[in-house]
Amino acid sequence: MRVRAFAVLTIILLLSGCASQSSRPVLTSHEEAQAWQVHQALVSGLDEWALSGRISVRTEDDSWSGKLRWRQGGGQFHIAFDAPMGMGAARLHSDDAGVHMAVPDGKEFTAPDAESLLYRFFGMRLPVAGLRYWVTGLPQPGMPSNLEYDGAGRLARMQQASWDIRYRGYMYVQNIALPRKMFIENSRLNVRLVIERWDVQV
Repeated sequence: MRVRAFAVLTIILLLSGCASQSSRPVLTSHEEAQAWQVHQALVSGLDEWALSGRISVRTEDDSWSGKLRWRQGGGQFHIAFDAPMGMGAARLHSDDAGVHMAVPDGKEFTAPDAESLLYRFFGMRLPVAGLRYWVTGLPQPGMPSNLEYDGAGRLARMQQASWDIRYRGYMYVQNIALPRKMFIENSRLNVRLVIERWDVQV
């Protein structure tokens, strides 16, 4: 089994080396299923990661865009982003007591989860619990999902918890493919995320 996994990983690395070519070899469905299992294990094994990029959010009534920085270590996160309506930068972090949000006027608020805080202040239910996994190209564990692959053993599209997530490119960081651009939508919210930089600890 280890030999087979190593062979599939070798295929993934060879594909990554062909990024500058106009076309890539496409895996068979069997090879793709194996490549996905190896890829999933590699990404799941990341101890810590951080990303920076740009986010845009659109609802039926409003829209905003800005910069995003996210650092994840185990189950704890630190997120900073440009808040809508000219409110400056909002910062969220989690600990054993819950999720805390600091706003530019110096006040800090706490709630059991990030979604509650974001909805309270901005009226948008960004799916932070799922995003922790989706931004790395993985489904949220323990939840039903429909997965589509891109021909190289990575996610091209995923449907989970009433959200539709589409991946529009990957970048390689320490030989691990991580998303570069993704679209996240449901019936009320449309999110576009462009990741400019990944930092990972393996």
